[in-house]
Amino acid sequence: MKKTFLHFFPLLLSIFIMACGGSGSHEAATADAADSTAIDSAGQASVAENAAAVVPADKNPDGIGGYYVGYFEASEYDEKKRPSYSNKITVSIDSVVANMLYGHSIVAGNMRPFSGPINKDNKTYKAEVKEPGDDKYDGAFSFAINTENQTVAGSWSANNKKLPVTKREYILTKKEFKYDPALELPETVRGNELYSEKAVPDDFYGEFEAITEAALKVNASTKLLNKKDVENMYKGDLEVVRNAIYARHGYSFKNRKMRYVFDSAVEWYMPLYTDVRDKLTDIEKKNMDLLKRYEEHAVKYYDEYGR
Repeated sequence: MKKTFLHFFPLLLSIFIMACGGSGSHEAATADAADSTAIDSAGQASVAENAAAVVPADKNPDGIGGYYVGYFEASEYDEKKRPSYSNKITVSIDSVVANMLYGHSIVAGNMRPFSGPINKDNKTYKAEVKEPGDDKYDGAFSFAINTENQTVAGSWSANNKKLPVTKREYILTKKEFKYDPALELPETVRGNELYSEKAVPDDFYGEFEAITEAALKVNASTKLLNKKDVENMYKGDLEVVRNAIYARHGYSFKNRKMRYVFDSAVEWYMPLYTDVRDKLTDIEKKNMDLLKRYEEHAVKYYDEYGR
């Protein structure tokens, strides 16, 4: 089945820029797998597991500790290097000891710790923190924490000035995370385009796999699926339904294909972990196996931009 649509190039360009995600910390190399089957480094995993959502009171002045979520927007970049323009990022304020802030960020499948001095100015805390520097995507954050509206706002600058994106800006809002298997894929997911890692469009013309309404009707976290539930679904829909399991657990997608969908179209999605396999329920594990089997043989649903 194929449908043909005529789009104007400027509109496509603006949609693509808004939908694209930012880089791994913060222009990570793309991964082949669109799920959490890849094992992240022990160092990254330990940061997530050891970081408490509720920071101890003696290390949490004015209650600034916790998770802050929003978009990591490219402000200085090289278009020729096909950068990701905007990813959803979570910044975790883990503790404050004396005048030093300790935390970590999770974006595009990459988790990096940071630390640095913090000072209070009226109702605002100002921090200058750095990532370790042993990863080519490391950099430094400069931000202000507003205790009244519970936001973190500032910029990030890359150590490596040859990266596709060398500076990003952000305004993040404090948010708590709680796993909820009943979270549904919203209507905003339908119609999103699924390009392969190698086919993120350069000219915005050509074929792409579109997500259909069928993906919105299946929740693989609450119901044990059977053959009839999935046998007539397109490949892309099956892939989105499967990765929605990971998204509900706060998995941060390294793969651009899924990242663009969940970052831009799923409001409840909150990246927190680089490996969530130990968090999956029995129902989710069984559904994961079923969905993968059908993905291998499912047909793709292609739309095509008019030329």
